[in-house]
Amino acid sequence: MKHIIIESLYKIYQGTVETVALENFNEEIDKGEVVAVAGPSGSGKTSLLSCIGGVLKPTSGRILIAGIDITKLSDDELVEYRRDQVGLIYQDFNLINEFSIYENVALPMLIAKKSKSEIDARVNELLKTLDIQRYTKTFPNYLSGGEQQRVAIAVALANDPDIILADEPTGNLDLVSRENVIDLLISKCKNLNKSLVIATHDPFIMERIDRVIDLPKLIR
Repeated sequence: MKHIIIESLYKIYQGTVETVALENFNEEIDKGEVVAVAGPSGSGKTSLLSCIGGVLKPTSGRILIAGIDITKLSDDELVEYRRDQVGLIYQDFNLINEFSIYENVALPMLIAKKSKSEIDARVNELLKTLDIQRYTKTFPNYLSGGEQQRVAIAVALANDPDIILADEPTGNLDLVSRENVIDLLISKCKNLNKSLVIATHDPFIMERIDRVIDLPKLIR
């Protein structure tokens, strides 16, 4: 069975002008596969990731994760799904500046009610693996963009989810940081058998992934 199956997915935003972000989208993604979602601005890349991540409800269609249609889940079930099965990585890092690096990475595990010993071990393991263990007590604003993105990856991996969704993860990084962070992210997901979906138009990423899903811009 495919890990992620998307069938006849539509996402339409209602407003003064109706906006169709996704139209009859169909796709299948294997566990451990690394794919990029590419397309021009306004083609629905972020909407697609948000629907897969259970952050956004599609207008119609199905999204099956390991055989479970998440579009049928209740709000409480979606909270559990996002907490346990999805790791989200944002272009702007989405870290809490008032929290230390340790606290940022520990937060998803606190929400999942993990024990202090589990949290300590996991945070230390992730920070060491991502080569940022020296910043345990540091706050995000004191780190470079590349270092903050490594912290964001640690946060996404904290609860050991099977799906990692990265929305334009290299947009705020310099060339060296971009290469280091993407190589690290892809290698970690491959080694840990995670499904990684990256919304991007970065040619550097395209050269390193398994395949590209192209989204056309819908014109109405």
